Amino acid sequence: MIRPASKDRHGVTLIELLTVMVVVSVLAAIAQPLLFGVIIKARAADAVSDMQLIRLAVYNYQTDEQAWPSEQSVGVVPPGLDAYLPEGFDLVNQGYTLDFDYWGGSPFMVGVTLITADTLLGRTALDMLASPKWTAGDKYTWVIE
Repeated sequence: MIRPASKDRHGVTLIELLTVMVVVSVLAAIAQPLLFGVIIKARAADAVSDMQLIRLAVYNYQTDEQAWPSEQSVGVVPPGLDAYLPEGFDLVNQGYTLDFDYWGGSPFMVGVTLITADTLLGRTALDMLASPKWTAGDKYTWVIE
């Protein structure tokens, strides 16, 4: 004899719960790579923004001083350039370090280098920058002038 379904049934069965868990897992597996790509692009955009701030500060410094800032160690702001950067700006950030480069000759005078162990971050940032630019190991360089 088959019993009719109870009309006052409460809760869910184990099968229903497992079905929902499978559906949520599949959706998460689809969304995770997309989310990771968005995070990398956001971090790269942050790094490029910092590089553009340095570029603007270098041009302003050069206009006022009629000279390029001096070369310093990696992650150190050249003397006098800090006046042209936002307060609290630092060349050392989470996941990357910036370096101002003064080559002083032809064909390029100055640039800024992004140094990061995260290859995906470096390549994504480099793709966002205008030419001339190049990469060598964990360094991604953008020519300012």
